[in-house]
Amino acid sequence: MNDIYDPEIQTDQEQPLTMFQRFQLKLAESRFFMLSCVIHAVLVILAGSIVLYKAVTEPPDFVAEGGDGLISATEDLSSPPETPAEAVPTEQFTPQTPNINSPTIDVISTTTQTSSFKVAPAQVQVKITTNAADLAKATGNVQKTMAGGLGGLPDTMSGRVGTGRAKAMETNKMKSKTEQAVLRGLAWLQQNQNADGSWGDGTKGAMTGLALLCFLGHGETPESPQFGLTVNKAVQWILDNGTKNEGRLCMTKAFSQPGVYEHGICTYALGEYYTMTKDERVIELFKQAISYIVQGQGPGGGWMYSYDKTANDLSVSGWQIQALKAAHLSQLNLPDVDKALDKAVKYIEDVKGSKGGYGYRTAADKYSLTGVGILCRLFWKGERGQLRKGMEWLLEETEKDKPVKYKGEDADLYAWYYHTQACLMFGGTAWTKWNRWFQDEICDVQNPDGSWPKPGGKGHGPQSTDSMAGKVYRTSLCILMLEVFYRYMPTTQG
Repeated sequence: MNDIYDPEIQTDQEQPLTMFQRFQLKLAESRFFMLSCVIHAVLVILAGSIVLYKAVTEPPDFVAEGGDGLISATEDLSSPPETPAEAVPTEQFTPQTPNINSPTIDVISTTTQTSSFKVAPAQVQVKITTNAADLAKATGNVQKTMAGGLGGLPDTMSGRVGTGRAKAMETNKMKSKTEQAVLRGLAWLQQNQNADGSWGDGTKGAMTGLALLCFLGHGETPESPQFGLTVNKAVQWILDNGTKNEGRLCMTKAFSQPGVYEHGICTYALGEYYTMTKDERVIELFKQAISYIVQGQGPGGGWMYSYDKTANDLSVSGWQIQALKAAHLSQLNLPDVDKALDKAVKYIEDVKGSKGGYGYRTAADKYSLTGVGILCRLFWKGERGQLRKGMEWLLEETEKDKPVKYKGEDADLYAWYYHTQACLMFGGTAWTKWNRWFQDEICDVQNPDGSWPKPGGKGHGPQSTDSMAGKVYRTSLCILMLEVFYRYMPTTQG
């Protein structure tokens, strides 16, 4: 009983085992344990050898270099990879008839949510290389301002890009053929731009300003794939020549009688360009140009030929007001801009006629200028109720005596440019009627090459001349009319 109980070593013998017998039993029992230890030790040694061999002979999957990225160890780092050379496009082109037709332009099918609008690539895709250093900041700001469709654009200009355009086109009842006409017109302007970036063969300040407004109205900037170089060359021409002429965008050393029109139109375009791109290159020139308009305002609140302050003219004033509104939207907070617009409102009301229309220099009801007065008032603190009488008179005159007929004897593109915008901004029945009158009429008379022919009436400006200035003038005004659906959001929506 004093022996330790161990069932593994019990025998049949009743007598206890000797010391030697116990040693033999223990040795037999342990031989299996020792064999297991030896086998496990061999396996461990073999596994360690394999790991050590792989660590010595095989490289890691990636090698870190510079702390910023990972470079594959299988790449040959002795020399940089070859990059295929890009073809350098030529910047010289000969004006030609654009080859644009329905199959190459996928026009939008609008919804209230998204846009499927696509612009067909140009015949030659142009990579902007002119003044690349100067454009670096401009295109960077374009991405910030226009990114995501709206970006930094004012609400009233949000219809120019992205889903904002799709919504505006649907809401304002723009037809597919109308956008096709706009694209054909822009292509014609692109192909007939002068080599120096301007347009026309006379009054280049006005023609260049009008053409640039057309591209900006369509949301085009220096980084646009199809029209980017065209926009950049136009802006560069304005910068170079405007600076040379100390901020006078009529591109002369003094303001002539028509020079105030040129200056107002070109300043208007430069202001829109800055608002859309935040291109800091143009700020100083734009400031100078606006200061001429502010200082040229007469005591009565309007503007006159040569910025003569002894009288006021609503036709001249209309372009100065549009330029000042562009300055207001730029958010540059230029001195006295809002104050000048407030004074202009007083002048506009002073030339309102008894029927609600507007006159040149005194109170009157002039059909050709009523759109100017209504639009400028809606642009700046105007209320629809205050303008209803004038709008009703304009529509009555159109229906009764002055139908919107391109080949008619009363055709006046200058007046229609203002009427179209005024009716859209006013909205309601005014827009419904005008849209029914003008949209098909302007689209259907477009030339196959994208330009517009001479109208039936004499109208204002060079609309009936055979010169290049005349062609650019009427084509630009027609494009701006057709872009009205998205160029500026109506006050009732924006």
